[in-house]
Amino acid sequence: MIVAAAAGAVVAATSYNAGANARMAPSPTRVATVDLVKVIERLDERADWEVQITALGKKIQEDYSAKRKALEDMARKMEGASEAERMELRDKLAYEQLQMEQWERLKKIEVDRERALMWQSMYRNVRAESQKLAEAEGWDMLLVNDGVSDIQLQRDSKTPLENQAQEQIVRRRVLFAAKSTDATDALVVRMNNARGAAKAAAPAAGAAAPAPAAGAK
Repeated sequence: MIVAAAAGAVVAATSYNAGANARMAPSPTRVATVDLVKVIERLDERADWEVQITALGKKIQEDYSAKRKALEDMARKMEGASEAERMELRDKLAYEQLQMEQWERLKKIEVDRERALMWQSMYRNVRAESQKLAEAEGWDMLLVNDGVSDIQLQRDSKTPLENQAQEQIVRRRVLFAAKSTDATDALVVRMNNARGAAKAAAPAAGAAAPAPAAGAK
């Protein structure tokens, strides 16, 4: 009887400890992945930015053509000008050419800045909407699946092919992700819906703004 009772106590203790350990064990981490390249390619925000930057580039090209034509006209005037006029025009032409070169450098910087702002904005919004999506779906982590493409080698690069391969391999973080974990489409839909709602709300907010009082400065 004593042996049986002792055995029963051991079984009961073991069962209790197993149950306690199960309750204390941390829940598995819930993870989803996205193909960040595909997300960015399909964003309405990127399309909006590209329209804006393309318009800026077109305006710069038009201004450049006008400035170039003005310089060419000035150069032609030198051909039939007197010696004194030619010297004056030559100095002015040199000055205008210098001004144009400086203007061109500034415009290149302006376009580069706009493209940088585009990427900053898209990445900031990707992070914000990723958090909202993860919280809505109950995911602990939303990872960039950087293992979706093969190693790309550029034969015309100065970097040796072996080094190119090694550099890409050591930068990879995901070797495999099941298709069931992919949240690319869900994130794109969420981001495009959010942008559409924001764009629709902007005109409404402007229309709702009170008109300035008569005589207000």
